[in-house]
This record gives sequence, C-alpha cells and structure tokens, in this order.
Amino acid sequence: MNKAFFFLFFPLFLIISCTKDDQISNFPAKVSFDVSGRMLEGKRINCIDFDTKGNIFIASDKEIYYKNGSDQKTYSIDYSILDIAIAPDETLWIGTNGGGLGHLTSKGITWYNSNNSGLPRDYVRNVEVAPNGNIWFSSCAFRLGGLGVYDGEKFEFYTPENSPLNQNIIDDIEIDKEGKVYISTSGTVGKTNIYSISKKSWDCLGDEGGMFYWVFSFTIGPAGIIYLVEDFSLSSSSLTSNTLFQFNDNEWKKIDATDKLVYSFFTRIKADKRNYCWIADFGDNSPILHVFDGESWLSSPEGIFPEDYITVIEVDSENNIWVGTSQNGVFILNQ
Repeated sequence: MNKAFFFLFFPLFLIISCTKDDQISNFPAKVSFDVSGRMLEGKRINCIDFDTKGNIFIASDKEIYYKNGSDQKTYSIDYSILDIAIAPDETLWIGTNGGGLGHLTSKGITWYNSNNSGLPRDYVRNVEVAPNGNIWFSSCAFRLGGLGVYDGEKFEFYTPENSPLNQNIIDDIEIDKEGKVYISTSGTVGKTNIYSISKKSWDCLGDEGGMFYWVFSFTIGPAGIIYLVEDFSLSSSSLTSNTLFQFNDNEWKKIDATDKLVYSFFTRIKADKRNYCWIADFGDNSPILHVFDGESWLSSPEGIFPEDYITVIEVDSENNIWVGTSQNGVFILNQ
C-alpha cells in the first residue's frame, strides 16, 4: 500500500464536500466543457466512485487509487477490476473478473467467490451499495446466475427461476437515494427489461415481455428520472439507430436527438445533479460528450479529448463531471 501521488492537477474547487439535497437546484444551469483537471495520464480507467466524505477511488486494470485530502494510497490486486462501490462505512466493494466480489477495508481484502459464498461465477460485472449497507451485484452469464445481494451475513441470489427476472444477465445496477434498486437485463435481443426493487417488491418498468432491444447501461438523476440508450449495435438492420429514452411520470418517452448523435456501442451515460444527461460518443477524430438538459442538446467541441475511447462518466457531489478514458486517464469538467 504505497503512497501514489497520481493527481497531476487537482484545483481546490474540485475537492469533494457534502452536498445536501436542497442544494441540488442551486447548481449553475450552464454546461461547461472546459477541462479543469487531469489525473492518471496514460492509464486505462475502469471505474470511479466517490462519497460525500471526501473519499475518491479510481480503478485501473488491477490497481485501485485512493485519495482523501492529503491521504493517498495505491492497492494492487490479482484480478481485473470491473466495478467499485463505496459503502456507508467508507470501505470499498470490488467487482472483478476471476476473483468474485472483494471487500477492501483497513485490514485488507476479503474475497467472496463461488467456492466460499455460492456465487454462480467469479465474474462480478456490477456492484452497488444501498444506503442501508446491503451490497447488490451481478454474478451471471447466459442462462446462469443473476442478481446477488449481501446483507453482511448471508448471500441471496435472484434468477428467472425464483424472481420476476426475464433473463439471467444483469447489465447494469443503479440505486437511488431512497435505496430503491434498479436493474437492466440482457442476453436476448428485444428482451431487455428495467426492474425496480423496493423492500423485495418488484416492478417491471414497461412491457414484461421485453421493453427494449438492448441496453448496456442506464442512469438515474436526483429527481428520479431514468435515462437509457436503446442500443441497436447488434442489429443487422440499417434502418434502426440508437435512441435515448427518458422514464418520468411512470412512462417511457423517446427523446428527439439531432442526426449527429451516433452513440457508439456500449454507450456510457450519466445523469448529473441537475438531472442533465451526459452521453459519450465519438466524433470525426476524437471522443465527444453530448448533454441533454431536459429541453435541448449541447455537444462538446472536437479535440478536448485525445483520440481515445470514453470508458466511464461519473459525477461527484459538487456536480463535477469525471470522464475516464481507455488510454489517457481522467478528465475533470467543473460545472
């Protein structure tokens, strides 16, 4: 656990601090594409997470970088990191390819896998922590496994055989501030569903037979608005194109977009503290960001990112946008 001074440029205004719900409406309405900070240049960024206590964790391949104020650490593990989530007790949960589910504390890492905890497989693509401390994660493959939850004492798994799930594969998990869990399923085109789970009560948001062609990821804003991109990249038809949808007032609505919105395969998408939707795309020569502010679209200028691929978009408690890339580390856009 060596010190790693990986923050190349980190202005004071980017330091994470607690943001109360009643402050959300006070964020400036203007969207800024100015890059105000860089870090981990030359690194591939797998995932990023923050909390309101100043903790920042960033995963790159098999390494985890941590910062809180002047405290900085680097942790190396034996498995590729797929997702991370900070718990209310400030410990970190880790989804990996090959190691199962990891729990990083001051005492080290505890591993939960198919041998000691009954995970369907040791591939955990998504992990999220609810406000009550429950750990929600995916451990699945086509017709195998599904959604896992760990309450600190026992593991429970939801599959199509014992739950409303229509497919085994869970492509994304989101949890809102009230603790309601949202998941998307995949595995068969045309059969993707979004489910919400609250106190073990399930609700399918749309057609139970299959609502979307394919959804790689979705996002939930502070107001409870869900955004997702219906992905037609697997389709052989040239008549279909990726489409942004919004779920609000208990219905899905297609959001009109300009012709320049291409949406690459495995589109990264994130709602910020203003309920604006940020979407990663690729322009003529470099990645770009599109932002839907609820009424209109804005797009970043060409060239603010080097030729690369955006791997993750996250938003901290002060509404700064953190953009992770596959080769050039993290770009921070102060809002």
